Amino acid sequence: MVLVPLEDGDRCEALRKMGKAVITVDLNPLSRTARTATLTVVDELTRALPAITAACASLEPGERDRLIASLDNTYLLRAAIDEMRERLAHALE
Repeated sequence: MVLVPLEDGDRCEALRKMGKAVITVDLNPLSRTARTATLTVVDELTRALPAITAACASLEPGERDRLIASLDNTYLLRAAIDEMRERLAHALE
């Protein structure tokens, strides 16, 4: 498992081709980095890293592999886009 904390689509793609599970933090759910990663955290880096660290520290043995196998990054990116769309729809109210 590799954390790619900055937008780097080339690095993310190369790591995935090597068979690595890649977590990335990206504000843009439509970026190549976000779409290539195993898991994209759509958030700001300094806010996301402490949450990721805490979540990883609390994993039970073997839980990491089960989580990776169950991830659907496309579904999660769509959910992030839907949330952004909903917030923008009410931004001027």
